[in-house]
Amino acid sequence: MDFWNRSSKQHQEIVEPQPKRISTPAGQRLSVILENGDSHASKARDSHRASVRKSGLSPALADAPRESLEDNSNNSSGYSFSVWSDGEKKFAALRNHKQIAKRGGWKRLAIILAILVAIIIALAVGLAVGLKKKKTSSSTTDDPQQASDPTASLSPTSPSSPTSTSTISVPPDFPLGSYSLVTFLDTVQTNCTANPATWTCYPYSTYYSDRSKAVATFNWIISGSAGAYTISSTENPFSISFKNADFELLDEGKDTERYRFQISSTKTVTPSTNLTDDNASTECNFDNTDLQAYLYTKMAKSYPDTEHGDPTGDPSSTVWPFAVRVEQLVGGGQSVPSCYKMSDGQQGDQITLDAQDAGSLCSCLYKNWLTPT
Repeated sequence: MDFWNRSSKQHQEIVEPQPKRISTPAGQRLSVILENGDSHASKARDSHRASVRKSGLSPALADAPRESLEDNSNNSSGYSFSVWSDGEKKFAALRNHKQIAKRGGWKRLAIILAILVAIIIALAVGLAVGLKKKKTSSSTTDDPQQASDPTASLSPTSPSSPTSTSTISVPPDFPLGSYSLVTFLDTVQTNCTANPATWTCYPYSTYYSDRSKAVATFNWIISGSAGAYTISSTENPFSISFKNADFELLDEGKDTERYRFQISSTKTVTPSTNLTDDNASTECNFDNTDLQAYLYTKMAKSYPDTEHGDPTGDPSSTVWPFAVRVEQLVGGGQSVPSCYKMSDGQQGDQITLDAQDAGSLCSCLYKNWLTPT
């Protein structure tokens, strides 16, 4: 009895030693987990160890693998995470940012970005349109002879300064009336003939060779009514005569507004030198010579400038107050020109000249404005 009693007392006094940490890799992992895990995971491990001790297993076997603990806890442990969780949290934080939510959220931000893009596009388009408007373009016209009229648009060969009719005095019934067109001989071409002496232009000196001798005055009469004007020449021995030629208005309302007429006639020239060996008098006819003129209504003239030595031109009528361009023009070809010996005012034997190409021109150009230099 005493033996069993002593044994019983001794047995009750025995204290169970503290579980030793195992230095295996599994033990090290378990140590980290025990230090950092949450209460739920600790309770699961303590329960597991108790059951192991009761079953008589070694404490070393109580260290269950981390994976099994995580599985048994249904991933509720703080140590199980997804690689996307960090990015999702940041996105959610940005999406729920107080400033963005306060200012209208993502929709408002998208609207602001769209407005900025629209402003950039508008600025680009505006710049392109502004550059395009700076470019000068020639004025359009229904004139079929525009190619032969370098003054049909504002250019270096046009009168230098358009002038409003309000600053220049014009006759009451303008353009009706008799006018003197005081011009100078600007250019002479003789390419249509094999003998340049057969084509001449009054007064036989250009402005650039002798400005005091280059003046030529045309006296013309404009009649009819608006939309049906006609123009006729007066007696003028050095120019082609015509009567009641159609006088049409071009570029109405523009700075290049002008009246135009064109006729075809024969120009007769007395050559300036002898064409025959016997020095006989000769005469040459240029059939189908075009006479065309442009009388502007807004572009200023600059000739004659009498203060700088230009002659007045002795006008017999009201001087046309604006720019003027007059041209005689003919192309080469067979029998251009037709030249004959003259005897007592009568045509005699024909003088043969080599024909020139049809694209070779003879011309006389008259103007009352100077080309800017």
